[in-house]
Formats: sequence, structure tokens, C-alpha cells
Amino acid sequence: MILLLDAGNTSVKWGLYEAGDIVTSGSFMHRGSNLDALADQSWSELQMPAGVYIANVAGEDTGQQLSGWITKQWGITPVFISTTGQACGVTNAYAVPEQLGVDRWAALIGAHFHHSGALCIVDCGTAITLDMLAADGLHQGGLILPGVEMMKHMLLKNTAVKSTSCTQEPANLFATGTEDAINSGALYMAVAAIDRMVADMAATPGAHTDVVLTGGDASRILTLLACPARHDPELVLKGLAILAGGR
Repeated sequence: MILLLDAGNTSVKWGLYEAGDIVTSGSFMHRGSNLDALADQSWSELQMPAGVYIANVAGEDTGQQLSGWITKQWGITPVFISTTGQACGVTNAYAVPEQLGVDRWAALIGAHFHHSGALCIVDCGTAITLDMLAADGLHQGGLILPGVEMMKHMLLKNTAVKSTSCTQEPANLFATGTEDAINSGALYMAVAAIDRMVADMAATPGAHTDVVLTGGDASRILTLLACPARHDPELVLKGLAILAGGR
């Protein structure tokens, strides 16, 4: 049994991988919180894993805190996965491979192994990333845009708009209050960007691409998309398992 950690900018998603499957998983928000206390709550009762593998895009400090807790709890030195030019049948399109976030790299590998054909992988987190992957595993490149919550915060920070809360889901497309208007605007901006990119890809002669969504905001974006898409909430963890040597 191994422990897989996807340390993002806002949350840490984790899973226990055993016998070819993620048997237990969970997540917690770490930004502005006591990471050691959150790790205690989530992992202190777990059986000691054979190894711990981490995809960390949350920064060096978060990586050090995770590593320190793991070493103190189990006497294990975790393995921090890094992006490479090629691995597990996938070829990185970036000229400088390590500039591609390791979470995107793991998602590409997980998608190539668990889904077939040409794919558009959309990770709906703090930032929204879209990556194109050919059926033969050749990464075509991608793009990055602000996530739903980041769009809301940027709007509130850079305008005189007064709002006490922007956490609720919009009840209607056209809002009658500031909070709902901000929620709807940010959510539909994300949906429109994804739909437009997929439409542009579909206009390419002979192109057929399946869309796979993952990340914390994937479920609410998925319901509004015009394009058909699949939801794979553990895609990054699945890719981590493959990079760690499991299947």
C-alpha cells in the first residue's frame, strides 16, 4: 500500500493505492491553515504505507511541511515526483519539460493510461488548465486560466464592488444580487472558455477529442458544459500511482 498526495495551491488531495486501485481517498484545504494539524486529522490513524509519493505545486514550504510530518510519523522519506520529457508512454510538449506543472504531468499520464483516444484534459482547480493529448501519448500543449474562485477574488480585489460572500452557487443565470452575479459570471466564464476551446478543436478536419474533467470545481463546471465530458476526480492520483510504479 502506498500513499499518494496531490498538493495543490489550495487543497491537498490524497489516496491510498493498493492492488491496482485507490481504495481510500480524501482532501483538505491547507491554505492559511495548520498543515500539521490537518495531516494529523487525515492520516494519523492510517497504517504505515510502503511509500509516499507527492505531486507538489503548492510551493517549497508546503512540501517541507508534508515531508516533515511524514518522516516524523512513519520514518519515511517521501518521493517528490517531478516532470520529465517523457514517461509512461507520454511525451511532454514543453521545450523546458519541468516548466509543466507536475500535477498536469500526472494528469496526462493518468489520462493516457485510463482513457483512450485523443483527449482534452481539464483540471478545474485554483487555476484551470487545459491540455491536449494525442492518442499516441504525444502532448500537444495547453493553456492556463484563472479558476472560478480566483476570478471572484480578482474582481473583488480590483474593483469597488462590495460583497460579503461569494461562496454560494448561483440560483439563476441572470442574478438579482451582487453575490449571485459574481458567482454566475465567474462560473460561466470558465464554462465558456472550455466550451470554446473544445469547439475550436472539433472544427479541425478529422479531429475527435474526448474531454476529461478533474479538480475541485469539475463537478459544477461539468453540469453547464455544452460539450460532452467525463469526470475523473482522481485523475492526478491515478497518474501518480503509475509514475510511482503501480498500475
